[in-house]
Amino acid sequence: MRLKEFHVVTTSPSNDVIPNARHDQPPEQVHRVVVTGIGAISSLASSAEETWRRIVDGETGIRRAETLDPAQHPCLLWGAVDRAAMPARFLAGKAARNASFFTRMAVESAGEAMVDAGLLDDELQPVIDLTDAGAAFGTCVGGIYDELIPAHEVFLQRGTSRVPPHLHVMFPHNLAAYAVQQRFGMGGPSSTVVTACATGAQAIGDGFHAIRYGHAPLMIAGATESTTHPLFQAGFAAMRALVTDSNDAPDRASRPFDATRAGFVLGEGAGMLVLEDLDHALARNATIYAEIAGYATSNDAYHPIAPHPDGAGAVRAIRRALADAGVEPDAVDHINAHAASTPAGDVSEARAIHHVFGERAQTIPVTSIKGAIGHCMAAAGALETICALYSIRDGMIAPTRNHRHPDPEVGLDVVSGAARQARIDVLTKHSFGLGGQNACLVIRRFDGA
Repeated sequence: MRLKEFHVVTTSPSNDVIPNARHDQPPEQVHRVVVTGIGAISSLASSAEETWRRIVDGETGIRRAETLDPAQHPCLLWGAVDRAAMPARFLAGKAARNASFFTRMAVESAGEAMVDAGLLDDELQPVIDLTDAGAAFGTCVGGIYDELIPAHEVFLQRGTSRVPPHLHVMFPHNLAAYAVQQRFGMGGPSSTVVTACATGAQAIGDGFHAIRYGHAPLMIAGATESTTHPLFQAGFAAMRALVTDSNDAPDRASRPFDATRAGFVLGEGAGMLVLEDLDHALARNATIYAEIAGYATSNDAYHPIAPHPDGAGAVRAIRRALADAGVEPDAVDHINAHAASTPAGDVSEARAIHHVFGERAQTIPVTSIKGAIGHCMAAAGALETICALYSIRDGMIAPTRNHRHPDPEVGLDVVSGAARQARIDVLTKHSFGLGGQNACLVIRRFDGA
């Protein structure tokens, strides 16, 4: 079976332009876009379903990192992926040896998503021709810390002859997308975005728009991040962004929206979705999780580190995503928040929510999963989107771990203590990052064509 042939719609914006010039009405939806497969790797588990189950149960993957020197690192905590437990089903031999860890996570989680979508057979080979399918990925650092920095040390100590010959096909950011597209024969659109902590949501949004405007019938979209090099930790410690009061109590360290929050904990992982044109998904009888309905990005244009105090840039992203979806704010049933557990960031996001949703803001259930898996940088928005999709499927909102002391400056209905049952028809997924980056996805229950 060959993927349905798609043609670029000449009246739609190009790949490089987000169609948000007008906000009073949604753009014409050339193609509806649905999610048909999910895959993930996190500090809690090496699969999406198990990660979700453990988050709902209130567990955490944040641990004390024995590799960090207390004399050098004020924060000794990490939400690290168990490398020994991670499957290696899709890359082998030379391809695996020449792939950095961020790439291996991307391929494994993308493969899981494709299996989930019914796109691979028992031999893990495509059951249909994927030539026209593409990838929209993201990562903050790729393999720079894992490959480039060690290679530089080798170069300084032992010279050019000892530099790994495959260095330049290991650390670059786009190699994760290449590895997935090469492994599964995907010759369609290919992009890699680097927009700090907004990356994961933005990559999914880019994949969504690629299908919506006819550039591909199917996209693998998501993000991946490896963060266990000590320099990653040191940089954020120097910025004073990490929590330092919980080295002996890692399970209580990350406290999104809580009045006692004191910084975030680094995490890592990968989250990947199969996004598909609705007609194509229906033609092959695919299982549909939900529909991606809208997406937008913005920039605070305010400060390279600090968010806008009133959340002005976030407000623009959320409102434009709702307009992109043709959804009114009153229709939103749930918010999957960015909420990294930083004093300024959580309040800025809360203020943005109040600006967009008005009096309803206090009654919309809000959650953040960073208390369970840490801040996974580029992968954060992708893993959080996956949890949002499962929330729709299961009618269950995961708890915000460690939210025990409501902050009057936040003033939101933060789901905490235990998971909450709720029917969710429409939700927003927020992601914000350094450099003033903001991204928002609008996801809607799929009840039929």
